[in-house]
Amino acid sequence: MVVLVIAFELLFSWGGQSGYNNTKDAFPIALLLNYLIIPPSIWIFIRYSTDDNFQFQPIHFLLFIPAVIQSVVEITSLKMEAKLRDNILWIWLSEYLPLIALISLVTYFWIIYFKHFQHQTARTEKKVLATQMRLLLLMVSLTFMGVFWLTFTFIGWKHFELIEYTIILLFFGFAFINFLDNQHFPILSLEDKNKEFSQYDDLRQLKKLENTLNEKKLFLKPNLPLKELSAELNLPPRYVSFLINHYHKKNYKEFINTFRIETFLSKAKSEEKDYKTLLGLAMESGFSSKSTFNLVFKKHLGQSPSEYLNKATVLTNSAKNGF
Repeated sequence: MVVLVIAFELLFSWGGQSGYNNTKDAFPIALLLNYLIIPPSIWIFIRYSTDDNFQFQPIHFLLFIPAVIQSVVEITSLKMEAKLRDNILWIWLSEYLPLIALISLVTYFWIIYFKHFQHQTARTEKKVLATQMRLLLLMVSLTFMGVFWLTFTFIGWKHFELIEYTIILLFFGFAFINFLDNQHFPILSLEDKNKEFSQYDDLRQLKKLENTLNEKKLFLKPNLPLKELSAELNLPPRYVSFLINHYHKKNYKEFINTFRIETFLSKAKSEEKDYKTLLGLAMESGFSSKSTFNLVFKKHLGQSPSEYLNKATVLTNSAKNGF
């Protein structure tokens, strides 16, 4: 959605330079420039990219209500021939506020990223960095866009076309990397996989995958991107994705969460449950929040954590009493 808004921005700039925006019966391209879409979209993207447990929920649609209100107000004002752009309060709400939010969000991302990067081992730092180029290029693009936007808005810049060209080049670069990154192509059929990764022994690599997770406890990290795990295994991300999908019949997040659930259940059966809360045990098992843990647990076992553990306790006591 962010890329779409930027595309509309470029279209609007073209309309201004070509004179189209001032022609009679011209389509009001300005109505498409809804900057309030950008902050919630970026926030969701950052959460999804930095937290393996994050899942988009219907409630997240509420974040876009301000953008919907803006569109309704602008369409209404167009019919009434009102000029919202002359109202400083409207400018603050529709342009300056999204700008401040954008700057805050990209700053938040870089803080998270560098904290995460510092915890990488020397063995995997370069590999992980290489596999994250697409994400980094996108966030660099958004950072430049925020800085340029801030410059143009509050300081003023006569050569605004330089900003446009820079954004175009950055997003073309992102699109090119996205095209080359075959991780998001459809999952290979077994026949296709055998042609592309015929040099690998599936069963051997599958065992290596499971042993690495069990021995190094990588799943205890709340954020474990597929590319980071692949770098640890020295295997292509596409191939690791194939192993998980084909042999475990799960997607990557479901597979990793299986290890976290098993770790939690093991802790819940140990003495740790006597002096730690369920949430504490869940966080130690790799989950990033209570809501995510409850959602994943119920999806895997069909019950909430408390319901499942209470039932298990009843069954254990019954067995001890000879029932």
